[in-house]
This record gives sequence, structure tokens and C-alpha cells, in this order.
Amino acid sequence: MTDKLIRVTTMDGNFRAIAVDATVMMQEAAKFHDATPLGVEILGRALIGSLLVSNAVLKGEERLAVSIDGNGPAGKIVVEASATGAVRGYVSNPQVELPLLENGQVDVAGAVGTDGFLSVTKEIDFGEPFTGSVQLITGQIADDFTYYMAKSEQIPSAVAVSVKVDADSQVLAAGGFIISALPDATDEAIKALEEKLASFPNISVQLLDGFTPYDVLEKVFGHETIKLLSETDVALFPAMTKHEYGRMLGTLPVEQLQEMLRDDHGINIVDRFTGREIDFNEAELASIIEVKQAEAE
Repeated sequence: MTDKLIRVTTMDGNFRAIAVDATVMMQEAAKFHDATPLGVEILGRALIGSLLVSNAVLKGEERLAVSIDGNGPAGKIVVEASATGAVRGYVSNPQVELPLLENGQVDVAGAVGTDGFLSVTKEIDFGEPFTGSVQLITGQIADDFTYYMAKSEQIPSAVAVSVKVDADSQVLAAGGFIISALPDATDEAIKALEEKLASFPNISVQLLDGFTPYDVLEKVFGHETIKLLSETDVALFPAMTKHEYGRMLGTLPVEQLQEMLRDDHGINIVDRFTGREIDFNEAELASIIEVKQAEAE
């Protein structure tokens, strides 16, 4: 089963929307991180939010990198997402734990914090990377992406993300949507949408009930009021190979590589996105140094 991201417009020309069921992707991502239920939910909200924003503002093979750092106990959250439906990320402290809120929900805002920024760096074709940053306003992540879209992208939008995680950190459902006002959207339509979203049911609960992303958006706008534009498969970026990590090591200064060889007799790399360990023994590291020295001659 493959997760799907859909793009629609409303037939009245007021809004465009992107919605995704990311349950399978999040179940896979949760396997890579030794995370608490709170850590999984933070990761999921960041992955889904970044995926939605990337598909709202990018095109083709373009990518963006998201950094969320509110100086909370979860630490920094880093995500990379593309307009082709691929995403990956990590939480610096995935084992973060805080007491449950009075409503029984995990304290995402308390773990993320608000003393910091959400930054988005876009890698646009044929141009220098551009970074836009906004102050974190709630630490809930969806609200912060909403604020980013309005302030940095100048696109009034509503971002909603939801991850249902059990006590064993298993993902039961995950998804979200981003709804953006089109240039000709009326004030009345925007106000009506805001009122509707203020009491809109939890997305992951709807997915558990069998709703599709299209069904969720029909619930927002009404039956037969939206037009499907496109559909994209959603998945994690493929894990980097040892050969690719070797090429990355080859970009380091020879002196630094020689120091690793002399002091550690090799190097152990931990992929923050997957938790996988990649080892380069003494002979492999020496070979990388030899190649780099030969290229410099």
C-alpha cells in the first residue's frame, strides 16, 4: 500500500488544497527512530507539514529543508522534503518525555518550545538557495507552518497535521492538509472556511474511520465542490548508500581524514534520518585519502 498526496481546487475558484494520507510513510519512519510517543508525534507533524508546504510552493525536482528550533527539550527538528512526494527528517532528542496535558494529549508545544524559529531553505532550479524564517508562535508545528506561509510566502493558508500514536510508539494514522486562498478568494469565503476549520474533526481519526484525503477535503468544502488536479505517491527518501557516504567523506580536507585514520583507525557514521550506522575501516578510509591525494596532483 502506498500513501497518496492529492491536489485540488474548489470549483468556485476561492481555494486550492493539498491533502495527504501519510500513515504508511510514518509507520516506516517510526521504525528508524528510538522515539517516545511524543517524539514520534513531533517527527510526524514536522514531516507531514514540510511535505505539504513543499508541494504548495515548489515544482519539479525542487526541494526544501526545514529547521524547527524552539529551544524545547525535543531539541532541533530537521526535515528535507520535495515536490515529488519524498521526505525525511529527525528530532534531535526523539526520546523526549513530558507529562500528558489535562486533555490526555501529548505536550508537543512544551517539547518543541517557542523560543526560536521555523526556517525553510528552498533549493530552486537555477538559483541560489533562499531561506525564510519566522518566529515560532505556538510550537504546535501546524500553526507555525501556517504562520510561515502567510509571512514568508505571502500566501494566506491553513495547515493541519495529525498523527495518532499508541503507547508503544506505533503509528495508527497520520495525515494532513494545506488550504491556500487563491487571488480571487472572497472575504466571505475565507471567513466561512475559518469558521469551518475551527471545529473540524481530527484528521487522523477520520483516516482511521476510512476517509481518504479526497473525502477529508470534501468534508471541508462540501460534496462535489472540488476538482482533483493530480495525485502523487508519498514515501521516505531512499537511504543513502555506503558509496554515497564515501563520496561525502571525500569532500573533507585530507588533513581531517588523516587525523581520523591516525586517531580512530576508521570512522563510524550514524545516519540521523534512519539511525543506521555506516562503518569505514582503516583500509577503506586510507583508500579514500589516496584517491583524494591523487586527484590533487
